[in-house]
Amino acid sequence: MLYNQFITTKNADEAFEHWFGLLSDMGDVSASRDGDVVGEVINAVTVIEDPTQNIMKNKIRNMPMKYAIGELLWYMSGNKNLLEIQKYTKAWDRMSDDGETVNSNYGWCIQSKYGFDQWEFVKKQLTDNPNTRQAVIHIKTADDTPSKDVNCTVCLQFFIREGKLYMTTYMRSNDLWMGFTYDVFQFTCMQILMSMQLGIPLGTYTHIAGSLHLYKRDLDSYLSKQNK
Repeated sequence: MLYNQFITTKNADEAFEHWFGLLSDMGDVSASRDGDVVGEVINAVTVIEDPTQNIMKNKIRNMPMKYAIGELLWYMSGNKNLLEIQKYTKAWDRMSDDGETVNSNYGWCIQSKYGFDQWEFVKKQLTDNPNTRQAVIHIKTADDTPSKDVNCTVCLQFFIREGKLYMTTYMRSNDLWMGFTYDVFQFTCMQILMSMQLGIPLGTYTHIAGSLHLYKRDLDSYLSKQNK
């Protein structure tokens, strides 16, 4: 286990390769709610200089774009119905409390969860006061209701500085293989969309994970494919 690791990379590919190399070499197997973990970094900060280079297609992780785009469209729809994402994967089934909906649809969290559209609210904040430090979209609530589906993302924050739009994502927990891969893609797409809507060039994207970890099952699956 390591603490307080900070990296700056040109793109998402470089970020994934760095973290995979670090986590896969730790060899510290520990149990968790979702399976054994082989490596963990507490407070892992990733800065991506070019948020448009957000697709991970490297020798280790070849991100399936059909699912990535499907998940993005599902988020943008704001519809947390499980049937919509089941068209692309059954992986979300285990996270549903009622077998019908998923609370981790970030589009629903942004557009409807709090009774108003946070996206439009934050966009207005940035328009009215480009120097604001209050352009925050809240995802996770302070709710102690037992659930299979506890949001990994805490919040998203936007900044306009020196004429560019910067974005920071704060996550309580992020598994590298599935979570980091798709979360970086989805959130940088949101940054790009906000940049287009505001007519402001992109700054960097920053991804902060309280716990960035690699599951043993994902490492084993990768290694078994390499040995074939």
